[in-house]
Amino acid sequence: MDLLNTPFLWVVITIAIYIVAYMGYGKWVDRKVWKSDAKRTTPAHMYMDGVEFFPVSRYVLWGYQFKSVAALGPILGPFIGIAFGWLPALIWIIAGNFFIGWLQDYGSLMLSVRKDGRSFGPITYEFTGAKGRRNLLAFVLFYLIIISATFIALIAAFWNSFSGYTFVPTIGVILAGVLCGQLLYRVKMNVFAVTAIGLLLVVFSIWLGLQIPVVLNFGNWNVVVWAAICAVILYFAAVLPTPTFIQPTNYLAFYPAYAAIVLLLIGALISPVTNVPLAEGAFGGLWVNNIGPIWPILFVAIACGAISGWHSLVSSSSSSKQLDVETDALPVGGGAMLSEGLLALVSLAAYSVVANLNVTSSSPTAWVTGSVLLVAPFVGGAAVAGAFLSAFFGLVLIIYAITVQALVTRFFRLVAGETWSEGRFRFLGNKHVSTVFSLGVSWLFAVTGSWWALWLYFGGANQLLAGLAIMLIAIFLAKSRALTRNYLIPGIFMIITTLAALVYETYTFLNAFVQYVFFGNSGPLLVQTKPPVNGYPLAALAIDAVFVIVGVALFAVGLSMSIRLFRSYSQSRAEARARAPAAADGGEPAKEEE
Repeated sequence: MDLLNTPFLWVVITIAIYIVAYMGYGKWVDRKVWKSDAKRTTPAHMYMDGVEFFPVSRYVLWGYQFKSVAALGPILGPFIGIAFGWLPALIWIIAGNFFIGWLQDYGSLMLSVRKDGRSFGPITYEFTGAKGRRNLLAFVLFYLIIISATFIALIAAFWNSFSGYTFVPTIGVILAGVLCGQLLYRVKMNVFAVTAIGLLLVVFSIWLGLQIPVVLNFGNWNVVVWAAICAVILYFAAVLPTPTFIQPTNYLAFYPAYAAIVLLLIGALISPVTNVPLAEGAFGGLWVNNIGPIWPILFVAIACGAISGWHSLVSSSSSSKQLDVETDALPVGGGAMLSEGLLALVSLAAYSVVANLNVTSSSPTAWVTGSVLLVAPFVGGAAVAGAFLSAFFGLVLIIYAITVQALVTRFFRLVAGETWSEGRFRFLGNKHVSTVFSLGVSWLFAVTGSWWALWLYFGGANQLLAGLAIMLIAIFLAKSRALTRNYLIPGIFMIITTLAALVYETYTFLNAFVQYVFFGNSGPLLVQTKPPVNGYPLAALAIDAVFVIVGVALFAVGLSMSIRLFRSYSQSRAEARARAPAAADGGEPAKEEE
């Protein structure tokens, strides 16, 4: 088969470019901009308490970082992106990760390490003052609600779509993870034995799911019920101790999640031999109906596989407290992000071999269809392994979502506790109240908005947070008189692009409202919402209005925060010029930029 008619060639090229990004550009930034020093004491050693601060092997921390950041972004983003053609989507996955994505993850990690393991809240307060900190916290709270709504909607849709055979495996992974946690921390069993037991239970749960499908019979209300079940699971994940639920479950989930990447990479690389051709076009146009223009939509649709603001929260709030030595930051921060880029790459390959995809009418479960097409030929064929592979990849979709969403829900209650710890609304800082509040609002959004409309809101907010994080990093480098252009230029690009995307998405919801109220046209309103809500026009109209308000709030808070950060950057550069030069590592002076 012609190599150009399979995913083989562009998968090979992307892997080669990622190697250059890590071995070439990555090491240059590490050496010239940050000047990482293995002898410099990290917060993990400086403040070691065995709870938050403790040194971890770079290999273990890489696994933790990868599983904490890799969710549905690099899987479902390419589904929307491929509407513009696989070539534009591929270019953004490569260029976004090379010039922006890994730089943000690694820079967020290093910034927090250089600031004694502090998260972005205190760092923002230092750089922009109390108002800047409040702006950031407000934006993060809105952002986390949008993430939660999007992921809950998709998890519910997946449970509902796969003929009932993914719910039992999902519960199996969770119970197996909880059991592994007990065996590790209470029984003190060997970690290899525990892992083997956990993985056997995962395989058994997939088999059991095929034997005992769980199917609801509530018609259009199925997804509503599934979303409620998901919210209950997430509540326990958020309030239970981390070693009891999230940590062991995420650890166990890493293995099937990463196995899926390996299987898909193999499938794409041998596609010329297995005769799996490309079924989607290289270019789909500059505008896609019901989606919008290629700029800015493509750049927020494909989020985590190219760049993601969520990663900066993980790097600065968690991983920075566990970094053993500074030189581990590149393999942990940069390496995990480039690994996630591979997930976006193989996901794009999976969609590219499925014919007649349409974002607004096809289901994102097409990822499973494409994955089976790529993998089945070398594991016995569809007749032999098709059912098991469908269950496996369906489960992978869900665990990528639910494990990270558990962290998102927990992070919301922590930010809520920091935001409302005092004053008349301090009851919202209670961990149970804040968790129920966030899940309740997220559930409401999840069961009303169409998944792709929610996704683009999520992408805009997510990528804007990335732009804000990059500007925080640039401010720190400017204060140190280190090179900043590597961060400043991507930061400006991401902020402008994402603010434009939020404006466009808010307009689509506003247009749906106006068309229905003033012209009696319900078409746009039905596109923006989903059953059963769009069967009740007034309810759909109310929800649509809420989405308009959310979009305006995200844009206003994001714009205000952006202005503060750009002002702080300019002031920091001016102040740095007025004093003796100092490198970003606090050591030798760095060369001042032109």
